[in-house]
Amino acid sequence: MKKIMLIIPSLIRGGAERVVSNLSKELSKHYEVYVVIYHGPVEYEIGGQLVNLHTPTGSIFRKFTNTFIRMWKLRKIIKDISPNHVVSFMGNIQPILTLKPVVVSIRCNTDGFPSYHKFLLKTLYKLPNIKKIVTVSRGIEKQLKNNFHLKRTKTIYNPIDLKLIKKKLHNGKPFDFAYILAVGRLTSQKGFDVLIKAFSRSEIRKKVKLVILGEGKERNNLQNLISGLGMETQVLLYGKVNNPFIFMKHAIFFVLSSRAEGFSNVIIESLACGTPVIATNCKTGPSEIIENEKNGLLVPVENEDALRNIMEKLYNNKKLYLNLKENAFNSIKDYDIEKIVEDWIKLFREINHV
Repeated sequence: MKKIMLIIPSLIRGGAERVVSNLSKELSKHYEVYVVIYHGPVEYEIGGQLVNLHTPTGSIFRKFTNTFIRMWKLRKIIKDISPNHVVSFMGNIQPILTLKPVVVSIRCNTDGFPSYHKFLLKTLYKLPNIKKIVTVSRGIEKQLKNNFHLKRTKTIYNPIDLKLIKKKLHNGKPFDFAYILAVGRLTSQKGFDVLIKAFSRSEIRKKVKLVILGEGKERNNLQNLISGLGMETQVLLYGKVNNPFIFMKHAIFFVLSSRAEGFSNVIIESLACGTPVIATNCKTGPSEIIENEKNGLLVPVENEDALRNIMEKLYNNKKLYLNLKENAFNSIKDYDIEKIVEDWIKLFREINHV
């Protein structure tokens, strides 16, 4: 059986990590799969064998030395396992520097990349050992071609495991009150500050609560914002949960308030749970998933007034709401893991014939 190696820094809860978890389980039906992480913790199940390099993050000096330690360890592991294909999902520098054949994934809007990362895209990402650069949206692929003149690109959307989600929707309601939902790491990128301000000024705050799932470095700032607005009882920073899907299923609707996204797994996950979505129209991602007023609503980025108005519109317009809800699940069937894995298998075959 052919071997596939998937590399990701860790398997802590997050979008890319969940993608690797899902892919590893489905790919293990076709290949011998190895999942390589740089450090713990491990919060997702995988298919195949787990290999931990035990190179934790830390000081700037450690980050610098880790580049070479990880590169050396990866070279050794690749030599020992001899995989047919290596795919790096994050932390791409070290796998590229092994000079072994590798497929790399770029998952974020490149406009927000720091200068050094943009320099790497113009230089390191053109090395001949990179067999393919896989993006998670056509918007990112267009950026790579137009702004960095990268040619070996291909878009493969993030998958969701519809069978798994269905199994996790049998639990009871998480709350006994009506709520709208947002999910993501508590970082500036996710725009939760904009969402909280828009919600605090909306009429629906009197009828529903806003629940935000996730953890991150902005927790204290967001909690202070909530307190300053007097919204402690209406806005809940609920933290991490093991089963976000049951929260999605029972939410009135889902809101993505991000300033930037590469793709946004939580949009398709919410739609898979039959829940309508409001999403900011970031440069890349949401507009490739949301067909406005068919399976969701798009709103300008960082526009509190527009977000407040669209939340009130979706809450009050029952005809629109029911139409979006009816179309939600069917609109994301093509993102099912079984179909997306077919795209990966096709990519591996294409590389073999180059």
